Formats: sequence, structure tokens, C-alpha cells
Amino acid sequence: MKMKTIKQLTFIAIFSFIALSCEQESIMKIDPTAASAPTPSGTAGTADFTKFSAIGGSYVAGFTDGTLYTNGQKNSLAAIIANQINYTRSADAQATYTFNQPDINSENGFINVGADGKPNTPDDNGRMYLGTSAATGETGLYFKQPGDAAAMQTPYAGDKIALNNFAFGNSVLGHFVSTETGGPSAAHPLFNNFYARFGAGGSASPLTQFLGTAPSFWMAWLGASDFVGYAAKGGDVAQAPKPDGATLSVIWGQALTAMISSNQVAKGIVGTVPDILALPYFNFIVSNAIPLDAATAAALNAQLGAGFNGSLNGLAGAGMLSTAEAAQRQLTWSAGQNYLLMNDSSLTDLGPLWDVLVNAAQMSAAQRAGLEPYRQARQATDNDKAVLAAQGVLGLPQSVGPDGIAGTADDPIWGVSFPLSDEHVLTATELVEFETARATLNAGIKAKVKELNENVVINSAGLNRLAMVDLDGTYAGWATNSPLSDNGVVVTYDFSPPTGMWSFDAVHPNARGYALLANKWIEAINAHFGSSIPKAQVGWYPGPALPEAVN
Repeated sequence: MKMKTIKQLTFIAIFSFIALSCEQESIMKIDPTAASAPTPSGTAGTADFTKFSAIGGSYVAGFTDGTLYTNGQKNSLAAIIANQINYTRSADAQATYTFNQPDINSENGFINVGADGKPNTPDDNGRMYLGTSAATGETGLYFKQPGDAAAMQTPYAGDKIALNNFAFGNSVLGHFVSTETGGPSAAHPLFNNFYARFGAGGSASPLTQFLGTAPSFWMAWLGASDFVGYAAKGGDVAQAPKPDGATLSVIWGQALTAMISSNQVAKGIVGTVPDILALPYFNFIVSNAIPLDAATAAALNAQLGAGFNGSLNGLAGAGMLSTAEAAQRQLTWSAGQNYLLMNDSSLTDLGPLWDVLVNAAQMSAAQRAGLEPYRQARQATDNDKAVLAAQGVLGLPQSVGPDGIAGTADDPIWGVSFPLSDEHVLTATELVEFETARATLNAGIKAKVKELNENVVINSAGLNRLAMVDLDGTYAGWATNSPLSDNGVVVTYDFSPPTGMWSFDAVHPNARGYALLANKWIEAINAHFGSSIPKAQVGWYPGPALPEAVN
């Protein structure tokens, strides 16, 4: 069915904030290495910052705008913390050191191969950016082209022994303890091309490589990426594994024990898994995002609702489906805002039940064929979360309808008359499972940190060598208190130019957001070790760029 009241439901409206934010006073973007403000200073306290190294996922690596590219990487979370730690070194009469990262050397990075399905071609997609169409005047998200597939295929040419940042994206916790993560076989399930660029090539795990550089102080943020990746894919286990809190706690505990046991003097800091579902990526598209006029709603009720609802009632009446589920899955539309049509894999698959009705001559084969896409369909509730990626299909034709002519009234529409896929929506059930697993892992992290800090055998040179930053509630707190103020600089919880703290993928921070996040880690280091690392000046880092013209 084609919705006559909506030509294309692309949700460009979510970017309407740009018109307002661009009226704000422009904030100067200063490179932190060239800032003219007085140089801050601090002290190390009981920590030893002679050599600082980091390991973790995409945040620690510096992913921005959907991928890893040069300008994003140089302002990674780890790099900003290292920059602030350097300010303690003059006070302690130590020479400034360079924090070495496995430079990607790519202007655009790489996200996917584009429409032709072939890498290293002009339509490869790189980093995301905000653009305004010259033809329509609409502002939305675009990909830089060409994307740089070769950047991930080209080995890091620098000195791997001198590296300080061993973080990489598209990772799960299992990657960090496997010798297969960097190869030699790219076909191995745990192979990761971001790590393979600078990894040990199968001779050591990322964790072993990291510890082999013998840092005197380190940060490790492991486990968070497992939750980010799964949630960003809408809980689709075909694309990302479901995090299991108990299993992850065991792996994480083993990894942390190895880190603290490898050096009897070195100290470090770890982080818990933050409240990921508060990210903008999960909060742009509301569950009742479908505006309909009365005529379109009536047509949907007559053409789809009647047949589908009738089948539910028939199955319930025959005892083949519970009356509760039949009631839960009734499809209804009305004039005004309507709930998204979606698939829910936790529901009964109606396909085999409809087949029984066909065999009993209670449903025609044609009716059965028409219901095929709706085997696990229902309409969303306020407890479901559509992910931002759904805006790429929502309100657009899923296919050409039975008349064989594109753009006519019988075309099925994503999210309206054709259910969104598993990857587009986190269901209420998935959200509960997700938060339960996150709470389990966070409890495991806290317990392990306490256990290791009090272990006199491992800590023979002194107890309490581990600091921890508890990030649970951080994102929701920023969202609730937005706009924030940092030394007179306004920061907003969005990717609105020029004040937003998030990059255009709505999952990873931009440089300004990474500075805010770095300060959370710095606060925890200072509190635990009595150091006085100065906080990053958020205004020294760039926020989101203004929209570019797109032809």
C-alpha cells in the first residue's frame, strides 16, 4: 500500500534542530596542540605515568562518524587521556612522550562497499556526514565517497613495539584473548581486520601484545563493544552475538587478572558498560512514528488488518494460539500517529499454523501467500526501540506490489504495511535481556576489581592498583541535563552543529564528546591514586561540522 499522505517517510524531521542550533554563537574550534591558553599542570600521585597504554573497543580506538579515519582517530578517548596525563610529567620532571596509535592514514575511512557490492570502487562508502540536498533542500545523513577499503587492508607501517593504543573496532570481548584475531586466516570467526593491520599475526592475542609493551599505567575498557554492536543491529543475532553477562564476566575476569598479574608494580583503570540504550541512536525514532490520514488508515484496516486479525482469531478459537497472543498482535490503524509494524522473533511463528488452515480448507492458498511476510508481525509498543538505521527504509516501498507497477497503491511500505526486520527494532523482550546481561557484567567487573585490589599475593608491591570508572547512567545523565556547559562552552546531547557531542553515527562521540568522556576517566584516576591530572578542555576539540551541499 502506498501512503498518499507521505511521499517518503525518511524522518528528515529529526534533523530540524539544525535550523535552531546554527543560530547559536559560533564556538571556536582550537587544536589542543596549538591552544594558546595557559598550559595546565598536574601531579601523578601514587600512579606512575612513565608509559601509558590503552586497550579496548571502538571508543578507545577513536571511531567517529561510523568508522575509523584520521581526524577521528587523532582525538580518540585514549589519545585525549594521554594528552592530559602528559601535563603531569613536567611537574614530576619527566620528559613529554608521544602516545603512538596505529594510524589509519585515511581521510574517509571505510564503512561498506556501496551499491555495486565491490570493494575499492568509487561508490564505496566512507565516514558519515551531514549534507543538504541541492535538489530538495532537505538535510540528512550521507556517506563520503569513495570509502577507503584499502586503509583496512594495508598493514600498519610504524613500529608495533612502540604502540600505546591497542584498541580496535567491530570487536567483542573474545577478540582480545584470541591469537586468531590478527590472522593468519581471515576466514577464522574471530579474525578482525581492524586489528590485523597492526596485530601480531597469530603469534599473540591483542591482550598479550598489549601487555608485552610493559606499560607502567594502562586503561582497559572491555566488554562495552559487545553490547554496542548487538544493540546497534537491533538484537539481530545473525549479525551480532547476544551478550551473555555471566560468560562475559568470566572472560573479562580472566583478562583483568592477566593484566594485573603481568606486572607487580603497574597500575591501571577499567570501566563498566555504560547505559548504551540512552545513546541518540536508539532514541530518534519514536514507536508511534507513522502519521496517517483517515483514508489511508481505513484502507490498511480493510486490506491487511481484517485478514490478519481474522486469522489470529481463528487460530485462537481453534486452540492453536493463545487468546492473549492473538489479542496482543491485532493490527489496527487510525488517523494520526500510528505504531510501527515490526517482526518479533519471540512470537509464535504463524506460518505452520496457517498451513494447517490451508490443509483444512479454512484458508485459501492465495490468502496464505499474502500473509507470508506477517508470520511474526505485530505493531510496536512504547516499550520497543527502533534503531536509527531503520530510517533508511521506514516509509519507503519494500517492493513492487501485485500490480507490477512501482509507485502505486498496492506497494508494501516498510514499517506501515510491511514489518520492519529484526535488525531495525529492539523488542521489549530483547531490551530486558540486554539490561539484565549488562547489569550482570557490571556486577562482575566491580566484584573482580575489588577482589584483585585486595589480593595480597598479586599486589605484593602494594594493594589497590586498580581504579574503576562506573559509567552506568552517564549517558542518561548527559541527556537529561543537556545542554551542558564546560568552561563556558555549550555542549548538547545530539549531533547538532556546532554544539553536539555525538558524531553523525549517533553511537560514537565526536572529539568534543570524547573529551567529556575522557574527563570521567580522569576523575576516577585522580580520586583513586591521588593524582591531579587536569581535565580536558572540551572547547579545544571540534564538534560536528555544518551541513555540506550535496548534488
